[in-house]
Amino acid sequence: MKKWMYLATILAVGIVLVLANLGHGTEAKKAKQPVHILAGIDSLTNGRLYGSNKSRYLDDFIPALKKQYGDGGPGYIPFDTLYFQREGGRLEFSGNLKEINDLPHDVAPAVYSFDFKGLYTLRGQSDFIKMDLNRSFTMAKLFYLEQGGGGSFEAGSGGHFIEVKTNGRTGLGVITLPGHTPRHSLIIRHIRGRVTLFGGYFYNPSGVIVSRVGQGGDRLEWYAGLNKRTLIQWIQALQPDLYIFNGGMNDRNWLSAYRYKASLDMYLTPFLKSHCTLILSIPNAIRGDETRLKAYSHELRLFSKQYHTGLISYQDALGTSYRVAYLKGYMADDIHPNAKGASVMSRHLLNYLNHHEVFRTLLSTK
Repeated sequence: MKKWMYLATILAVGIVLVLANLGHGTEAKKAKQPVHILAGIDSLTNGRLYGSNKSRYLDDFIPALKKQYGDGGPGYIPFDTLYFQREGGRLEFSGNLKEINDLPHDVAPAVYSFDFKGLYTLRGQSDFIKMDLNRSFTMAKLFYLEQGGGGSFEAGSGGHFIEVKTNGRTGLGVITLPGHTPRHSLIIRHIRGRVTLFGGYFYNPSGVIVSRVGQGGDRLEWYAGLNKRTLIQWIQALQPDLYIFNGGMNDRNWLSAYRYKASLDMYLTPFLKSHCTLILSIPNAIRGDETRLKAYSHELRLFSKQYHTGLISYQDALGTSYRVAYLKGYMADDIHPNAKGASVMSRHLLNYLNHHEVFRTLLSTK
């Protein structure tokens, strides 16, 4: 009798271990994700908001990185007219929807957004959004605002739609869209009542994604003022592995070095707490008074040392002074590099990543 009880115990333990291993295997498979890189927040990354000059280093950097590590998909795409005008693709929406980009940065729903972009309506009446990307994806998440008195909408891609009700405690709502086949479009229809739709995260099972954050003219102080609870929800939903951050050039007339450091802390600390690796960017030299620029650069170096982040200086690539960069033919105006300068910046960043083991490992692990 004791012998049979002993064998039964061994068998039970074995079954538990097998089931546990199966469970871990399923979790590991579900956890398969591309490497997600964020890059922002102003014209150093995204180019001048207006003007013909194409001073955007990501235009060269993203294809080169994906060629080396694989294409993880388009990444985070906000529902924003200016974004689509610069990045390509097509965005259409009906008349009751308005753009968050046109609102002050410190009012709802802007303070709940990721980068002050998205569409909202207070009284939707079967409104719609149609989006076509110039890049394909196999999986997608959609981000909206949960709020008291919220309305509803239907969302789908590839012919499969799900209904979403947005009423709830104010915060970020996330849905995973059905379907796992390559596609490039998204339709949101039957938008009724009070609804805010920020954008979507479009991705493939592996490779590298680079999501642009912000636009030319954006200020760090604005991002420091984003709702903290919602920002943490954004970080949890987007799961960034690396943030290539620059910001502050547009704060020079408003923020002292002390307040700049405070804004860095307020905005970037949630990313650090989520174990997102940071690379801080020291911008290129500019023409004219560089007092604040040098003070901000000093704070970036101190921040990098304190939190053990990456640090890259574009003055090392373009020149330690505006005159040097200008004589090399890298500058489009008093502040912004031109296409030639942006290409140099792209190679400088790619070399930085490839020559540091921590970043090579990060880019190769998923």
